[in-house]
Order: sequence, then structure tokens, then C-alpha cells
Amino acid sequence: MKKFKMSIKKTQIIMLSFVLFFIAQMVNAKENIKNYSAKNVLDFVRIAQVLPSPDSSEVAYVTYSVDASLQDKKWVYSLYIKNKLNQTKLIVRTEDIESINYSPDGTKIIYLAPGKKFQSIWIVDTNSNLKKKLYEFTQDISVFKISPNSQNIAFLANSEKTTPTINKPIDESKNYQNSQLYNVSITNVNLVKAITNADISVTDFDWSPDNKSLVFSYQPRDGAAYTNENKLSVLNLENGIIKRIPYTDKHTGVDPHYSPDGKWVAFATNLSPAKFAQPLNDNVDLNNQICIANTSSLETHCLSNTFDQNPSILGWNSNSENVLVLDAFKTIGYYIYALNINSSKPAKLLSNVEGFIEPFTISLNQSHTAFGLGYETVSNAPEAFTSSVEPFQLTQISHLNDTKKDLTLGNTKVIQWSSSDGKNIEGLLLTPKNYDANKKYPLYVAVHGGPSGIWQQRYLGGCDEYGTMIDPTTCWQNLLSLGFVVFQPNPRGSSGYGLSFRLANYADFGGGDYRDVMTGVDYLINKGIADPKHLAIGGWSFGGYMTAWAISQSNRFKAAVEGDGNTDFISFSGTSDLPTYYERYLGEPFWQNNKLYLERAPIMHVQNIQTPLLIMHGENDLRVPLSQSQELYTALERQHKSVKFIIFPKQHHVPTDANIIFDSIGEVDSWLAQAIT
Repeated sequence: MKKFKMSIKKTQIIMLSFVLFFIAQMVNAKENIKNYSAKNVLDFVRIAQVLPSPDSSEVAYVTYSVDASLQDKKWVYSLYIKNKLNQTKLIVRTEDIESINYSPDGTKIIYLAPGKKFQSIWIVDTNSNLKKKLYEFTQDISVFKISPNSQNIAFLANSEKTTPTINKPIDESKNYQNSQLYNVSITNVNLVKAITNADISVTDFDWSPDNKSLVFSYQPRDGAAYTNENKLSVLNLENGIIKRIPYTDKHTGVDPHYSPDGKWVAFATNLSPAKFAQPLNDNVDLNNQICIANTSSLETHCLSNTFDQNPSILGWNSNSENVLVLDAFKTIGYYIYALNINSSKPAKLLSNVEGFIEPFTISLNQSHTAFGLGYETVSNAPEAFTSSVEPFQLTQISHLNDTKKDLTLGNTKVIQWSSSDGKNIEGLLLTPKNYDANKKYPLYVAVHGGPSGIWQQRYLGGCDEYGTMIDPTTCWQNLLSLGFVVFQPNPRGSSGYGLSFRLANYADFGGGDYRDVMTGVDYLINKGIADPKHLAIGGWSFGGYMTAWAISQSNRFKAAVEGDGNTDFISFSGTSDLPTYYERYLGEPFWQNNKLYLERAPIMHVQNIQTPLLIMHGENDLRVPLSQSQELYTALERQHKSVKFIIFPKQHHVPTDANIIFDSIGEVDSWLAQAIT
């Protein structure tokens, strides 16, 4: 009996300990939300790619994560497989994993990872976990695809480097490397052959189902400035004959995909003919349609388009009757559509889900029957999911972030308001969990990039991010924990609302779009949500531009953060890797008409800026060169304005280094405190 009483006492102690532990966990969760910081932002696992096996019996997925508690923070990539027994096993862990592909028989996974010097092709057996480097080229391999018979791998890499001449002048017109298409035998990697010349730059390709041909897109030289000049050709590997797809003689042709029956090649092309804003409408990166070419006659016809008219090809369905595409839809996220080869049939929506499908993660398996994808909601961190092509129904594969479900995050609400010209504008309002409708809050205005970007309902514990590119001005729960409510406007020029809305800022850069943002701020002030005395604004790329532009036009903001923003349109046009950017949006090059180039550039209004400004910029940014921020900083510093300039070493347009992301979030927090007090 005495022993029994002792057991009861021990049980009570254990139960009490459990209750105290549970309470402590709840307190810690609430404390984490109250003090959500850079550590929390980096503290969950992200999804890089998800791919079902050819028969869908197992699923491979790649994650990336960082231990934020370490002083030296590095991304670590992991390749997992969930097998037919529903068991999950770790296959590979390394510093980088890209472009996983199953072998056609489903027994191996081929992927890109660092080799001795360059990004190389690796292979791992899914049963034994044995991995080996299959092939390392003399340059980084950027894209590869396995032939359907598993005999060869075609890949893209820059043309082989020549030994640089030291202390000699450089001819800038020849200072680039084109990307060539190569073919290597899997059984004998010494048999590698360049199958395109170095005088064109290949951007993408695909194998024919019978292994006899490769279709490839190419532009006259490497660089984003030449994207709209892409053409399509088909190479017969047996006789070496190359045939152009005639439609692309007068139109852009990118992203080719053979149908499973080999009868068609689907590709993306620009919208034609353009009825309005032709320089912008012709940009295949912003506005496109899907066409298909008959592989026998090469005759081409275009398919019905999606609502937003900017679809990305995912592949074909298994019966070769539909091209499967992904496109943005308002604040909801990305939708998957089926475009029938009969162009009289409208686009069919397949994925009617309200969470966010991460576009960089989605893959279609080799039998064209199942998708793998990363999926998140406002309150749930990303996980790996699969679905059959049709019907589309998500099945969760991973549970890597289950511990984050205890976090009580904020809320997201879709809002609409009328702009100055009566145009209806939509956006998102993020509020803390304990939001008090009777209280006015400091407001942080987050402006997205692009300007064809879009704010959609994503996981609040993260930021605006694609892969390891993370915008430190947009870490949502972190901003809420500072005391802000967050306003995410989708002004004219944004994607997700159709072609005419995306073109509505043509020849009006910094005009109607700026007024859309500011009328949204007024709407929130008039609703009693935002405190007009405590306003802040920030953004990256175009969001950085709009931040600098806004504070050059208004003194309403108490603090601003500008990242990699373009501030001088004319100098940008001569130094960016995309020199035609402003021609597309303003309609003419500056030497023909410089009026808007000068009127809408923040650098020309720098004397008006009174708002304290934090400027951040990647040292190696080619899209928006560092000099753009240097110009703005110098002009403000010489006027003794409140400004701070931080340069991110070795970073490009958006930071990817985990240490820099961590530190820059802290810099943003400290700077924005000026708008709270």
C-alpha cells in the first residue's frame, strides 16, 4: 500500500511537471511571437523542390535550413525520400542541391550539387543511399535533363573559358560567355559533345520521347536584355539537321516541352499583336501565351490563355491533350490550369486551393500524372505536398515544421479601396493576433518588387522569399512584433489581376501606382486603423524605387528602408544587365524622350527628402547596380540628411547569405523604431 501511494505521488509529480512544461512551452510560444526576430525568421525549414517518382510510389523532396543560433550561419540542403512503406529517410545532406530528377526506372535520383570546382551532376541510389559524382564539367552546369532511355544527359553550361590575358584592354562587346548545349553519355562520361555553337546562347531545351531529337530555345548572346529575342529550333541527333520552328522567326519562343506522344512542342511566346503598350506587351517575362508546334509540319497554333495571361509551363498531362501551366491569381496565390490543344476550349482550373503554392518548388513527375510542390498558409509553415494532376487534391508528405504550429501568428485580411482616379485597388492588411480594432497602430507600408510582383497570402512567419533570396524588409511576423500593422498594396502594374491592370502603369511609372499606394494609406487612416503620425515604408528592387520615390514626394513617413532600388533612370539604363527596362515601361529610350526619365527619378527630387532613410544594396547586383544607391546616399549625405548606407559583400540583387539576411533584419528593426516612438 505504501508503495502504491508513492507511485501516486510520483505520478502526480510527473503530471505536474508535464503541465508546467506545457505552460512554459505556451509562454515561450507567446514570448517568441512578442519578440519575433531574425532568429525566428530563419528558424523553420524551407522547401526547395518536391518530385513524385515516375510511378508515384515514392516522393523525393529537398529542403534547406539554417541553424540561426550559430555565429556562422549557412544554408544546409537535405534530400529526403518518402518510400512506398510511408517511411521517410534522409538520402543526401550538403551545401546545395538543385534540380532533382528521377531516373526513368525510378531507382536513382540525379541532381546538381557542388563538385570539386563547379556545380556538377550527381547520382544517388534510392535503395542503398550510395551516391557518386557522375560528371563535372569545366564550368558550372546550370540545367540538365536525362534522355528517356537513360543513356544520355543533355546539359547547359557556359562555353569553356579561355585563359584571361593579364594587363590587356578588354573589348566589352565580346566580354560575355554564351551558354551551350552539351550531351554526355551516362555510361562513359568522357564522351561529351557540344551540340550547339558558342555563337548563340541556349536558354532551355527538352528531349523528344523517342530520344532522337532535342528542341532548344536560344538567343543571340547571353543576358537578360536578349530574352525577347529567343527562337526555337529542333536538332535531329541522328543526322545533325537543325530546323527552326517558323513561328518564332517573328515571335519569341521560350521554355519548350515535348508532349508525351511526341507530336507537339509546347512553348511560351509573347502576346501578339499588341494593341497597347507594345514595348511592355512584347516582354515575354511579363505577358505571354502558350503555343504548340506540330513536330512533323512545325505548324503552330496558340492555346486559350489564363486569367492573368502570364502562364509558366509545368509540362503536359499524360494523354498529350493538355499543357499544364501555373499562373498568379490575385492575393490568393498561384493556380494550376490545363490548356487544351484545341484552342476553342477555355483554360480549365485544376488547383482550387486557397493556400500558397510555391512556384519554385513544383515539379511534374515523368509519367505526367502527379505534382510535387511546397505549400504553405498564413498560419502554417511550408511543407512538401503531392497531388494527382486530376483531380487535384493535396496530400501532405513532410512534417518538418510541426513544432511551429504552436506559434500564434497574426492575421491577414484582403482589403480594397478606390484610387485617385476611381480604379479599384486590392491589397493585404496584416495585423497582430491581439489586434484591437479600437486602437490606431503604427503602419508599415511594404511595396513589392517588379513592378509586376504581387503580394499574396503567405506564411506570416517568413518573408517575401523565393529560394534563399530573402527580402529583409518583408519579414512579416517580425514587423508585427515591432508594433506595426503591415499594409501590402498591389498597385497598378502588379500581376494577378489581368493583362490590362499589369499594363496600367505604362508611360506612368511612379504616377498612378504611387497614388494607388498613398490612397491605400489614406484609406487605413480614415478607417482608424493606421496612426498618421507613425508611418513607415520599405521595399526591395521596384519596392526600393517606390520607397525612395514616395519620400521624395511626401514627408508623411517617419522612417523608410530602401533595398537595391533604382533611383536614376538614365544611369540605370547604361549600367544594368537589363538596359531596356525603362524603355519597356516609359515607351522610348531616354535619347528620344527623357521627360519621364527625369521627372520620375528619385535622384532628381532628392532635395525634397526629409524622411530618415536606410539604404541597403548588394555589392554584386547586376540588375540594379550598386551605383544606384551610391548616387542616392551621396546626394543625401552631402545635404546632411538622416541616411545610413549598408553594402552587402558578394551579394547580388537579393541577399542569399544567411549571415547577411540575419544581420540585415536587425538593421531594419533598429531603423524602423524611429516610426514607432
